[in-house]
Amino acid sequence: MIPTRENALSLLMQYNQGESLIKHALSVEAVMRHFASIFHEDTDRWGIIGLIHDLDYEQYPEQHCSMTRKILEEANWPEDYIRSVVSHGWGICSDTEPVHIMEKVLFTIDELTGLVTASV
Repeated sequence: MIPTRENALSLLMQYNQGESLIKHALSVEAVMRHFASIFHEDTDRWGIIGLIHDLDYEQYPEQHCSMTRKILEEANWPEDYIRSVVSHGWGICSDTEPVHIMEKVLFTIDELTGLVTASV
């Protein structure tokens, strides 16, 4: 199964009700799409991963990233998508190091995007 934005948004809304987390997810999606276009990468894939990256945070903050892995595996998401999402928590809540350019961008922009979204 190749996830679509609709799949990602549906899962995001299923596990998150808070306006701030949804705004953050949409912001990360937009920034990921922007950087994908700069690097001539798949903007849809990058955007989907950005949109879903904090899927579990509202309901499972103490299990952040590990519950996302479980949820996405149960939804039959591809391992490379799951790995990319989980890598954004490297050193904090995940041992999965960001190695691909998309993972490095997500790791880098996640906190910065959160700061910008919170200050608006």
